[in-house]
Amino acid sequence: MNSRITSTGGPYLHIPVMKNKVLEALSLRGGSVYVDGTFGGGGHSSAILDTIDCIIIATDKDQNSLQIANKLNKKYQHRINFYNSSYIHIPSLLDSLSIKTVDGLLLDLGVSSMQLDDPNRGFSFQNEGPLDMRMGEGKISAYDVVNKMKIEHLSEIIRDFGEERYSKVIAKKINDYREKKTINTTTELSKIIEDAVGNYYKRQRGMHIHPSTRTFQAIRVFVNNEFDELYTLLCRVCDRIKFGGRIAVITFHSLEDRIVKNIFDHLTGQGSSRSRYEPMFEGQKNYPFIYPHKKFYKPDHEEIIANPRSRSAKLRYVQRTEHLFRENLDIYSMTKYKRMLEELK
Repeated sequence: MNSRITSTGGPYLHIPVMKNKVLEALSLRGGSVYVDGTFGGGGHSSAILDTIDCIIIATDKDQNSLQIANKLNKKYQHRINFYNSSYIHIPSLLDSLSIKTVDGLLLDLGVSSMQLDDPNRGFSFQNEGPLDMRMGEGKISAYDVVNKMKIEHLSEIIRDFGEERYSKVIAKKINDYREKKTINTTTELSKIIEDAVGNYYKRQRGMHIHPSTRTFQAIRVFVNNEFDELYTLLCRVCDRIKFGGRIAVITFHSLEDRIVKNIFDHLTGQGSSRSRYEPMFEGQKNYPFIYPHKKFYKPDHEEIIANPRSRSAKLRYVQRTEHLFRENLDIYSMTKYKRMLEELK
């Protein structure tokens, strides 16, 4: 997530989240090749190139990132190879470049500030804009989900991708509204959600999020197929990392973090319920990745003060070992949601 100095207002200023920790996590080596799968505003790629002499292979769905990459390439002597596509295509891009393995992969997940702060992109419920939420040029938009999806599927999406306990109430309110009038804007949708569950949120003790937060997240995740692409890439890219190379992923909410944690635990052999007091046998050490240090890191207080949008960030990274990677990570199934997408097309 490419952040800015303040969460609202003021000119866009790109601030890469946990920059120093990311550089440490990637264990940078000169003359290497690194992949930035979520280029965004180019902050992390710039930090890498400022630190060592290397090549960056970068991907991003957003057309705006292409313009940024072109500008940065002039500064960095064309050491950025940018591709305007989803990171799910990284393995095939490496094949096309005749690159078998790379020294590291970085994913900075979530919506970027330049997307969130542009009302025309339709990501934010705080600014009026069209119901879009597409990070790239996908066929399905938030408008299609909100106005065309079956009520039971809409409820499932809001529950599963937003962890919204009032998903049925929200889906029913949306359905009742759209039977009378098409829902066209972000503020219109936010008002519907607030009318449906605003009182439930007000009754919660202490600080609470805006009633629209979880629903907007759920729709965005579904529209951009975020969880399926994340899982698919992490399954396909493992054998493209060199011995000693690392995969680093920054997440911003519990669902995507759970996917990364479960896959990393599986890859490092820490996904089982084995007691910590049980002896480690030789066969249990032969995993394709290890945790070099502790399992995750969060931004410190100073960074959160300077960059409020970093407050929910969590960095996890693993390091490649010499052991064989076997593609047996069948721990998620997105088939149900793929069928929902097909019904909207």
